[in-house]
Amino acid sequence: MLNTFSILSLIIIVPLMGMLFTLLAKEAEDGSTRNIFNVALFSVVANIVLILRIFMLVDVYKPGLQLTETYNWLENPDINIVFGVDVLSLMLILAIHIAYIIGFIGVRNEVNKQKPLMVWSLLFLSMLNGLFVSADIFSFYIFFEGALLPLFMLLGMFGDVKRREYINRFLLYSMLGAIIFFIAMVALFNHQGGMFELQQLSKLKLTSRLEYFIWLAIFVSFLFRIPIWPFHYWIASTNSSIRNSMVFLISMMLPLSGLYGFVRFLPPSLPNALYYGVMVLQIVAVITMLFIALIGFINKDRQYKIFAYITVYYIMYLLGILTQNNVVLLNIAYSFFSFLIIITSLEVLSAYIAKENERLGFFDDGVLCGCPRIAFIYSFMTLAAIGLPLSSLFLNNFLILSNLLAVNIKMGMVMLTALMIMSAALLRELFRLRDVEKCAVAGHEIADLSKGKFVFMLFICFILLMSFIKPLWFVLRV
Repeated sequence: MLNTFSILSLIIIVPLMGMLFTLLAKEAEDGSTRNIFNVALFSVVANIVLILRIFMLVDVYKPGLQLTETYNWLENPDINIVFGVDVLSLMLILAIHIAYIIGFIGVRNEVNKQKPLMVWSLLFLSMLNGLFVSADIFSFYIFFEGALLPLFMLLGMFGDVKRREYINRFLLYSMLGAIIFFIAMVALFNHQGGMFELQQLSKLKLTSRLEYFIWLAIFVSFLFRIPIWPFHYWIASTNSSIRNSMVFLISMMLPLSGLYGFVRFLPPSLPNALYYGVMVLQIVAVITMLFIALIGFINKDRQYKIFAYITVYYIMYLLGILTQNNVVLLNIAYSFFSFLIIITSLEVLSAYIAKENERLGFFDDGVLCGCPRIAFIYSFMTLAAIGLPLSSLFLNNFLILSNLLAVNIKMGMVMLTALMIMSAALLRELFRLRDVEKCAVAGHEIADLSKGKFVFMLFICFILLMSFIKPLWFVLRV
């Protein structure tokens, strides 16, 4: 190790330590899983403290990776593990941790398989942290593929058995992407005579067929994880069968690894040979975006609507990344911070309403009328999701879309149409849940949020509001 201050390594290790302590934690004599839950929650909170400390140490206005840590892995061949962070990776890491806390609270009362749920969730969190701090190709590949193991285990335990075929195909596609990435990495290693940092990728020149193959293989492996045609079908079929809100959210975080891969591997200027390939990708992306938005609007399943909303935004962020504009990338980072928190809150509340409806045996039309606390949080998150000035989604999405319209006005108009359709779908769902005429039938029977959970969700709303005022409001300078 070339440096002694290893705070980036700690945010990878802390969830792993939490996973081990969660394995050792025992259920109470009355069958309660409070100890297991507390250990897992404490691990995430402890990591948030470290992440906030990292924000204090870096210069958030300075481009490039900072707080670099280098570890010598092997001498022959010469392979070093390098960690580093910038504002984009830090915003993603912080948002994921806040989303984890919301997700954990959402499954707090689920006793069934809570220990394996917490164990594999913490392992997935550790792999994502490692991915977002990776500054060399070797460590990036390790964490990029390492995230698949906990996801596979969670899907196997909490996925719908009736749709096992879709889950198997989803996993097969993911493994195929991993193999393609591995082949590209080996070819790149032999071509360059060793491993190198991600920042050096921009200096590579595509001058031979081998180099074109390497770039194409890497990008295809990233696309395997993004819900874009033709992969969207298997991803949609898999996620719509998950009824555990935490597993659903973890599954929907996997495409982040693909998007982040494009950020780190996409060269600053594409050669003419790749121009038409990117143009075809953009066309396929906007068509998929519009197609998913229309299905999400028609489909009555609330979880599928959330999946459609997430997919539409993921594709929009992908198109923004392909513009290779540093300002757009920064706006995507700020937008992602609110985006992850919003979708987590909506999914957790939706899962709670669905389970209460199933337990009580009635339809959920008008259910929010009898639950003022849930109604307030759900309404706030829905309005923030559709782009009202309640979070950083408002201004940053405006800037992202403005740039995309300037690049290609036809593509931008299709994207705006897809976003408007999804906004209409979420609003229609909100109006249905708040149907005053049917309130007397269902609303009064569902237990509202406890005071503690309500206060916590109010704090989350406060964080979103502050992100609208200033994305990095929590970064204090002496």
